Amino acid sequence: MGRFVRAVLGGLLLASVISVAAAESGASFVDAAWIKAMKAGDVSAVVECYASDAVFWGNGAPLAKGTKEIRSSYEEYLSAYTVKDASLIEMGNETVGDKSFAWGRFVITIAPKAGGASITTSGRYTVMAKRIAGKWVYTLDHASAGPPPAAQ
Repeated sequence: MGRFVRAVLGGLLLASVISVAAAESGASFVDAAWIKAMKAGDVSAVVECYASDAVFWGNGAPLAKGTKEIRSSYEEYLSAYTVKDASLIEMGNETVGDKSFAWGRFVITIAPKAGGASITTSGRYTVMAKRIAGKWVYTLDHASAGPPPAAQ
């Protein structure tokens, strides 16, 4: 095999390793775990996405600090609603050492467990994550409604 072909194949292999490593680190990794847990309605898995001293400020929800308050917030939410779909549209991220930041837009579709039509909400989010004991977790999770549509 020629040197050029080996160099190209080596570069492709390195790029795929870097891509996989980047996808499995930082806030983006926690975002993926959070989405999976929310869609499963798994409160414990959602709470595992947060550091023990994390701050969670959900869309329209009161501030929750620490595991106990964050668990209570998600227990209340997931006992009332079934998450039909959830997505985060990342607009940016940065990871430096053991700290990571991401921001973007969210869209969540829920169905009230008491019955009724599904509800879709959207807005913006900002998260900070930290690698603690080898695991990435949120230290701050803030979501808010997006701006109202422009007047026509």
